[in-house]
Amino acid sequence: MRKKIFLIFFVIFGSVIYPKNIYFGPGQQIATFEEAFEFAKTGDYLIQSRVDTFRFEKGWKWLSFPALDDVYSIEGYDPDVAEFLLSDILDPAILDKVEAQNYIISFDYPDWYNSDQQFYSTQGFKFHMNEAASLEVQGFVENPNTTMFLEGGSERNWLGYFLEESQLVTDAFAQIWDDLFVIQTQHWTMTKINNVWYYWQTPRPPVLEYGDMINVRCYNDHSDFQWCNDTPGDEEETIPETEYFLFTEKADYIPIYVEFDPEDIPAEIGVFVDGVCKGAAAVKDTTAQILAYIVEGEQGNLEFEFYYNSRSENKRLETYNCVSSQNPYQVHQQINVKDKPDAWLVTFREGSNIISAPDEVSLSNYPNPFNPTTMIAYSLPYEDKISLCIYNVKGQLVKQLVSGSQPEGYYEIVWNGKDDAGKQVSSGIYYYRISACGKTLHKKMLMLK
Repeated sequence: MRKKIFLIFFVIFGSVIYPKNIYFGPGQQIATFEEAFEFAKTGDYLIQSRVDTFRFEKGWKWLSFPALDDVYSIEGYDPDVAEFLLSDILDPAILDKVEAQNYIISFDYPDWYNSDQQFYSTQGFKFHMNEAASLEVQGFVENPNTTMFLEGGSERNWLGYFLEESQLVTDAFAQIWDDLFVIQTQHWTMTKINNVWYYWQTPRPPVLEYGDMINVRCYNDHSDFQWCNDTPGDEEETIPETEYFLFTEKADYIPIYVEFDPEDIPAEIGVFVDGVCKGAAAVKDTTAQILAYIVEGEQGNLEFEFYYNSRSENKRLETYNCVSSQNPYQVHQQINVKDKPDAWLVTFREGSNIISAPDEVSLSNYPNPFNPTTMIAYSLPYEDKISLCIYNVKGQLVKQLVSGSQPEGYYEIVWNGKDDAGKQVSSGIYYYRISACGKTLHKKMLMLK
């Protein structure tokens, strides 16, 4: 722990001013009034201490602690350590757990596990509460010029936003904007797919505010990232809550960016797995962002439900055109929740430009090997007659899946492992072949039993 003794009185024109937050820098020891006063005259940052009140509802809250008291007290405890900082709510009847980037604080009878962790203003946290509560934290606001290390690639960096002025996320991350591809908070996510940023909840990019917790992913490491703080003053826009659809928030979610047909815009849209609502959004125009709370290990396909208020009956949609952030060129007609991409793009509009039209004939299947069914996906660059068939290793026709004319687009069809007579075929190697648009493609797949 960083140990500091901090007792400073400034006398200006005969008046006593309460202790100020002087940023001493990592590892610096300030032990005397003279040292503190000398630093205060030459230091580049001087701000008053403050008390922040955090209000927790039952459930999840993502946050950071911009003002902490990095002072090792005379009584012999460090107020930034979890067991002291959270002492007012460190009760298993109130607090369930706290998740950080590299550890979890939770109750392990008869003690709290990881309660000796030091908290820093640069960190972000996820609190899960068993009951509503409030927490007061007194301290000194972090130096706005503090630098942080960001790890590139698959790592999610849990950051705390400690600037007192709010600002657009594009301004706050201006230093590394081109290197980012996911920015996630509790209530919204921005995702870059094919070098295009998706955020469909307000007309402009969202705003970061004092005490926000942000998950960030970037392509490369950054050893000296710092918040840009020269464009303050923006106010956060309120994201409307749903009234019809009810769901339970989890520790994490997958954003789904949805596009509607202008002639068919619901008041709300919900997403379901096996009849259980996993997330929903109020709809203001032709786009919406749904936060889908899908936990690890869940199985099944996502279905969407449109709610129209009293205008008409609800509508449930089981198929739709969609792509994932990991593979924006492989179009599906359903989302399988066992896949966990950074985001999904879904459109209910014909001729949508968020899913680009195919430029050639393609053919693939998943899973492979399979038992007993597999999904065969194909694309057509223009309308044409198509033949899609299954053959055995002897070249004998097993099943005709598609025959006739189809317009351009992406398609999926399930083969259930049965032949044209409805008989289940034996395990082994099979070939599937498509002929369309002047091309013939064939690929191999393996059925296992």
